[in-house]
Amino acid sequence: MHQSAKILVVDDEPVIRDSIAEILRLHGYQVLTASNGIEGLEAMRQTIPELIISDIMMPEMNGYQFYQRVRSNTEWLWVPFIFLSAKGKEEDVRFAKELGAEDYLKKPIDAEDLLAAVIGCLKRFHQLEASRQEEAYKPFTDKAGETPDFVPLTPRELDVLRLMVEGKNNSEIAEELVVGSSTIKTHVSNILSKLGVSNRVKAVRFALEHHLLQL
Repeated sequence: MHQSAKILVVDDEPVIRDSIAEILRLHGYQVLTASNGIEGLEAMRQTIPELIISDIMMPEMNGYQFYQRVRSNTEWLWVPFIFLSAKGKEEDVRFAKELGAEDYLKKPIDAEDLLAAVIGCLKRFHQLEASRQEEAYKPFTDKAGETPDFVPLTPRELDVLRLMVEGKNNSEIAEELVVGSSTIKTHVSNILSKLGVSNRVKAVRFALEHHLLQL
């Protein structure tokens, strides 16, 4: 499914990076590679991939920093992101998911797990791309009471949106969800972009009009 899709693999360990790239190429994917986040950004300026697989612990720019830079660019906002790391602690996995990453794979990588994650993320990417191109993608024009299928908010983003509706600011949301304020700022930015609105007030209005939340 979606073979020939472009996938960017970012990892500072050549053996692991080449191994992942080989597995993906054997299954028909086009693979771009980079050894750290800075190189990853350079690669994306040349070609926007349909999926990013990135290690966390890297020199120059680590995976978390790379993720933040990717999500700060509106042209790259929709690209699915899979974290890859030897760090297997639950708090590491939780933090990666709180940032908004679609998946988290632990090293050593199992080829079947890798391919399953890739297929799932690419399916989501192409569904979102199709939705964005449909004429029906018009926030505030759908019938009130209907939840638009095109709104791709993650569970954590829905948590943040719910607290926004309750009138909480970023610091209060961060305290309630036990995460950093910078993480909440990123979530809010993602929410505004995904809903196609310019500020928090419009995001709250959109959520209420379309019943995105079960308050």
